[in-house]
Amino acid sequence: MTVMDWSEALRLGVEEMDLQHQRLIELINRLHDLHEAEASAVEQGKTLDELAKFCVEHFTEEEAYMERVGFAGLAAHKHIHQQLLEEFTEHSEAFEKTGAFTSKFFSFLKLWLKAHINGIDRQYADA
Repeated sequence: MTVMDWSEALRLGVEEMDLQHQRLIELINRLHDLHEAEASAVEQGKTLDELAKFCVEHFTEEEAYMERVGFAGLAAHKHIHQQLLEEFTEHSEAFEKTGAFTSKFFSFLKLWLKAHINGIDRQYADA
């Protein structure tokens, strides 16, 4: 069962970012599938680490793109990215302590990605 599906409604029209957003969705869904299948904490942790690294990579590349196109909201967008990474880290640390994810974690991931793409990211795509 997927947490989130890619749809044309999420497409920004910035190919590089659209591909990265699709990759984020794939990683979130893979992590959820491992969780649902009760895979080992080690296996889930590896995918969590992969997701965390890709989030940082994506945010860095997205911020570089916004800088290249002269997006006026770059500073605010960077701040939002920092907040998202902090919340992601809190969930990751909880997983490290317990070896399990809460449903709240997957709700956070879905809400974060969908709202971030459709709300915040749409601003630089439409600029």
